[in-house]
Amino acid sequence: MGPQHPSTHGVLRLVLKLAGERVVECVPVMGYLHRGLEKIFEWRTYHQGIRYADQADYVSNMLNEHAYAGAMEAIGDIDVPRRAEFIRVIVDEMSRCASHLVWLGTYGLD
Repeated sequence: MGPQHPSTHGVLRLVLKLAGERVVECVPVMGYLHRGLEKIFEWRTYHQGIRYADQADYVSNMLNEHAYAGAMEAIGDIDVPRRAEFIRVIVDEMSRCASHLVWLGTYGLD
């Protein structure tokens, strides 16, 4: 059951061993959304890296951008205004809700 099967949405491959119509063994193959971001970050400056942080998750990309920005702020010993922290939390929660709604919608398709 490959990554092009409609029920896997392109992110998972299941190698199945069948006995007739009964599944006797299943080996999941993960990582079809892997883009090699760790290697990309090695060759980018810190301000170029944020463009790639949102590619790790196509639905809740702001969470990854905020994690990246938080890491860069910690490395650079940068203080973020309290208001900006609140705005980040609100945006992250909206992004998380959107991600869960996408999951719920695709689960309903299955």
